[in-house]
Amino acid sequence: MKFLKCKEVSNKIKAKVAIIGAGPAGLTAAGVLLCDGIEVDVFDMLPEPGGLMIFGIPEFRIPKSGVREGVKELKEKGVNFYLNTRIEDSEKYDINFEEIVSKYDALLLATGAWEPRKMNVEGEDLSGVYHAAPYIVSYYLVKFGYKDSSILPRLGKSVAVIGGGLTAVDSALVALESGAKDVYLVYRRTRKEAPAGEKEISSLESKGVKVVERKVPVKFVGENEKLKYMITVDLTLGTPDHTGRPSPIPLPGTEKSFEVDSVIVAVGGKSTPPFKKNKLGIEVSEDGRVLVDQKKRTNKVGIFAAGDVESGPSLIGPAVKSGIDAALSIKEFLISRKWK
Repeated sequence: MKFLKCKEVSNKIKAKVAIIGAGPAGLTAAGVLLCDGIEVDVFDMLPEPGGLMIFGIPEFRIPKSGVREGVKELKEKGVNFYLNTRIEDSEKYDINFEEIVSKYDALLLATGAWEPRKMNVEGEDLSGVYHAAPYIVSYYLVKFGYKDSSILPRLGKSVAVIGGGLTAVDSALVALESGAKDVYLVYRRTRKEAPAGEKEISSLESKGVKVVERKVPVKFVGENEKLKYMITVDLTLGTPDHTGRPSPIPLPGTEKSFEVDSVIVAVGGKSTPPFKKNKLGIEVSEDGRVLVDQKKRTNKVGIFAAGDVESGPSLIGPAVKSGIDAALSIKEFLISRKWK
């Protein structure tokens, strides 16, 4: 995957830009900025650049070698990477967010949407109930030798994946690779409405995954803080909701026990800015998205945002386009400052 967007690097703009997040938006932006000779430092919490392209998406969907070749080219042309580095997104961090802001001519936020969206179902905090993004990332950290296998919880023989998007599909594939014998994809609508598409669902079935339609967990039941089974309810489909798809409506009296060793909840994610809310007055929506204008500018001069951190969870293509747009706006900003 090619992130550098030129054949030769010029010295057109003398400036220093920080990018927080080495996913598709951040890496693409780095490749655009580098073309004009801008010094680019990329910070990321993972041990290797690429974000979910390396640590969250299967090889057949995004070949890792292509991503790594693109990153290698960026490094050779001068992009500096600071990995295993957490910015101020929690109580434990490596670099203060305000410190980064003070050291650079411009800053791009490209930290993605890593926080899992919860179902808010009783028992969701039981051992044996996992959320997709953290589990998949841990799986690939172990697979690529960055972490010991002891960090990865054992799923057991039977696993239920809750959701109908690509993350749910990928979670089911990880469950199969992890050795689970019975994997269920439990979705509240039918495969026709699944965000992943009917082709992806059918492909899962060909690999042995059992697809359970119009059903949703309403309670996770445990014993000694460990998941024992879940209780599901059947659904009927009503009038279209805000997504344009039919609304799932619970059918009273259809509650049943569904025995599995573990559950992976894959019902979406939330944007994860690298700072606590209200930091430096940067505007953030209720669901965590960094608010930007059409040029990817935040309300704080010199700070931009691209990718899932400003759009919410999306696909690789839109994230790449967002990174290009943000980089062009950053260059425009840097040039305008030069002539002031």
